[in-house]
Amino acid sequence: MEADAKRQLKIKSGMVKRITREYDSYVKEVQRDRDRIEKLRDTGAGEHAIKKQEDVLQETISMLPNTRQRLQDAVEDLREFMKENDTDQDLITSPEWAEATGHIQAAVTGVLSLNTN
Repeated sequence: MEADAKRQLKIKSGMVKRITREYDSYVKEVQRDRDRIEKLRDTGAGEHAIKKQEDVLQETISMLPNTRQRLQDAVEDLREFMKENDTDQDLITSPEWAEATGHIQAAVTGVLSLNTN
């Protein structure tokens, strides 16, 4: 059972880590798109080119709420799993447990603490 619990912990922890990186990637992409639009405006690019980039920006922004919700769900799932298994000394002293705790902390302080997109 311990091996199965460690495996589940790694899977759930990996999901939190992956979705946190995905959210961070979207945030960076939003900033790059905004910078690109500003540069187009500064250089006097055509309205069509600016409109296209604004559409790309809106598409990226629309991904943030869904990704944030998936991250909240993954963190909640991982926390629940850890709560259910917090009496297993071998598990809670394992490197996987420490790693999972770190992933939760990173998600909560980095993404889920934000009030807006």
